[in-house]
Amino acid sequence: MTATGIHWDTIRDEAVTYLGDLLRIDTTNPPGNERAAAEYLAEVLRREGIEPQLFEPEPERVSLVARLAGTGERGPLLLQGHTDVVPANPDEWSRPPFSGEIADGCVWGRGALDMKGTVVMQLMALLLVKRLGLRPRGDIIFAAVADEEAGGFVGAGWLVDHHPDLVRAEVALGEVGGFTVFIGDRRFYPIQVAEKIGNSLNVTVRGASGHGSQPIRDGAMAKAGEVLRRLTDNRLGHHVHPAAEAFVRGLAQAQPELLGLLDERRAAAVLAEMGADARHFEAMLHNTASPTIISGGNKGNVIPGSVEITVDGRIIPGQTPESFLAEVRALLGEEAEVVARRTIAGDSATAEQQAQRAVQAAGIPPTTEAPVNEFFAQFQPIIDELDPGALVVPYLMPAVTDARWFARLGTPTYGFGPVKLTPDLPFWTLFHSADERIPIDGLLSGTRAIFRVLERW
Repeated sequence: MTATGIHWDTIRDEAVTYLGDLLRIDTTNPPGNERAAAEYLAEVLRREGIEPQLFEPEPERVSLVARLAGTGERGPLLLQGHTDVVPANPDEWSRPPFSGEIADGCVWGRGALDMKGTVVMQLMALLLVKRLGLRPRGDIIFAAVADEEAGGFVGAGWLVDHHPDLVRAEVALGEVGGFTVFIGDRRFYPIQVAEKIGNSLNVTVRGASGHGSQPIRDGAMAKAGEVLRRLTDNRLGHHVHPAAEAFVRGLAQAQPELLGLLDERRAAAVLAEMGADARHFEAMLHNTASPTIISGGNKGNVIPGSVEITVDGRIIPGQTPESFLAEVRALLGEEAEVVARRTIAGDSATAEQQAQRAVQAAGIPPTTEAPVNEFFAQFQPIIDELDPGALVVPYLMPAVTDARWFARLGTPTYGFGPVKLTPDLPFWTLFHSADERIPIDGLLSGTRAIFRVLERW
């Protein structure tokens, strides 16, 4: 097999096998239990003559790191992905979420897109470099880590803190970017170069308590309802980050009216015309504060005197936690007590772990931006090969990823795992959703694209 004579059909079938096997390993976080996934990947690597290292900072929370040596002419390239997944309710799925079934030209299962599919693409690209005997100018590091869905504290964060030399790189490829976006008759491939910053809040409202048989019209429950209405009915301030602007201007080549999103006076009207797509664009152009948990009261016949609402906050890079807090307080009014959450990790973490992770979080840089430079420029010819006529655009991820951990080592991360999609499979309707699946052809296109990056490294 040569670089010009790769049997891509065989590579596709191998990738499908690996992905199906990984999807059948339940790594729902919490609790994670990524050991089985890491050991599976380690077995594949060892068969290819690549000896990985496994790390277990907490029981069953295992991350894998492997390295393929280059010539040493430049720094390493890091392929970083996570093996944990978010929960899946089988009742909401057409097929069992941990079955790895193949149907309708797709591999189905929780993690198919986020992000076991990309981990398999990275794995296959690395194996191809090894099989072909290529010697990149810099080492290739493959890191399949635990815990990204709960903050990465026992995955990427732990590796960065305890084994930085194993994962320090000149540049990294990770999530989320490279999925097909259809605008009019044009196709675009967003490449993540920046991401928002997490800043969760607690909102507490108080009022008189009393017996449930005697209604209290202006108590904590009523005030909580008003808080929820304000959070869900209103947008926070309009902030245009350069990556979001580049994304919108790129897509506007096919749909010029999208340029209105960049104008604070016109943005709301443009979003109103976008239907379901508005959610994603809104999140790129505004700080967001989404209520996720509400708690109050402890007995069925007692009206509570206080109600607490957990708010998932996400901040545009360049904004500050203080300015974000001011926006939320201005929206909710003086009766709502708004404070930044002190809980850094999931509810399953002990108090000691929470304290340790708060210290870790303090060292996370405020931005994780990767430059739109010569390295970024190579993505366009790679996409030209896979999907002629499509256009690469920079992208601001509205959520957070492990990129922020590797940024502490000076490593910029590009979200690049190109999944060639069809118009009936929009990426964001499958991400963290029921019936998550990846087209088999998309799995192959991503493998080929990542291999092209490694081939050029």
